[in-house]
Amino acid sequence: MGMHSSSDAFNYIESFTNLERNFTSSQAEYKLERMAYMLDSCGHPECSFKAVHIAGSKGKGSTAAIVSKVLAAQGCKTGLFTSPHLVSYKERITLAGEFFSDDVYVRNTGLIKEMLESGKLTGNLGQPTTFELLTLLAFLIFREQGCQWAVIETGMGGRLDATNLIVPEVSIITPIELEHCDVLGDTIEKIAFEKAGIIKPGVPVVVQHQKPEALAVLKDAALKRGCRFIYADDNAAVSDLKMGMEGSEFELSIDDAAYHVKTNLTGDFQCDNIASALLAINEILSGFDMHKTLKALEAVKLEGRLEIVGRKPPIVIDGSHTAYSIQRLLESCKAIFGAGGVLVFGSVKGKNYQAMLDMLLPCFDAVIISEPQGFKETDVEAVYEYAKALCAKSGTSKAVVLEIEPKKALELAIHKAAQLGSGKPVVITGSFYLAGAVKRYI
Repeated sequence: MGMHSSSDAFNYIESFTNLERNFTSSQAEYKLERMAYMLDSCGHPECSFKAVHIAGSKGKGSTAAIVSKVLAAQGCKTGLFTSPHLVSYKERITLAGEFFSDDVYVRNTGLIKEMLESGKLTGNLGQPTTFELLTLLAFLIFREQGCQWAVIETGMGGRLDATNLIVPEVSIITPIELEHCDVLGDTIEKIAFEKAGIIKPGVPVVVQHQKPEALAVLKDAALKRGCRFIYADDNAAVSDLKMGMEGSEFELSIDDAAYHVKTNLTGDFQCDNIASALLAINEILSGFDMHKTLKALEAVKLEGRLEIVGRKPPIVIDGSHTAYSIQRLLESCKAIFGAGGVLVFGSVKGKNYQAMLDMLLPCFDAVIISEPQGFKETDVEAVYEYAKALCAKSGTSKAVVLEIEPKKALELAIHKAAQLGSGKPVVITGSFYLAGAVKRYI
């Protein structure tokens, strides 16, 4: 198979077992021996840069992007590895959010292919997964491109995640919720144990707001591993938040110093992500330039996180896929747009769509159920039937429409929003993959 573009390169990588696409609850699929062998075979590219490692259920991608932008603003050449992507796999491996040239992805994937075909990459440990290869590719690119820092987001969990062979300068753990219960466990404590797996001996850890049962597990892990534990709730405070379609501004207090923050990012949850990011930067860069940092925060952009892509009507794309993140999304939308609007919702298997719809349906005037197509397995009929039953149970006359094709769902939503008038928004949420599908059309 010849590789002439980054699309060819990522198609090759995706030809391996993709646990994002073909989800399995088998713990046997999640182990580190093969990843360790591959890194050793490639001369340990993960040791060529300093790293920030981020795990959590919600906000870890946003926090990773913010940390990378702040590091870049300090003059540090910074790689960024995140998942999933909205439109292109290139989004996962960037220079602080900016794509590398196509030949960088092609050349390093070619190296991986050559080593796999010669048997040098994995020995007798079997074929790697897509995520393992993406992780290796990111590390190879960051080494080749001379990155001084890399901000690494876990794919799922932490303890057995392919990224968890790095030894970072600081770890960050964002809010933990029930997710991937078949693999990570069916309680907050069990999932927190998996996320706590990224806490390395002696490495400081910044922890965002947590449920008490998760916080206890994380504190215990940090204590046992001799880590400085920085809890954002105790070390940072946000006040005077103002949100609008153009972004947010607020007062941020850290370590007895106060800063006025303006940012393109919208949503109160982004304030928490910014606070955690700055607490982490404070651990690894002494005396960093706050003026440059605040300028970077003004310019940072994140796709698919309360991203406003239209004005008449307002169109909001958000990849929220847990009950907690949906609640935060609703609070922000109400603050910006008021009540009502049109909901376009889709969810993949393994997510608690019932809990999300329980919160979402009462808040919108019209509801359209669609399908996050082309990546993860879905059961759009089950989601649709639940939404219909929920509306019937509430006694509302609100219609729930099924439109499987995201493009048609968006067009229908825009039409319905125009009928509602008064600046009512179209909100697309429930899945990062639905967000990506809509983003492609827009």
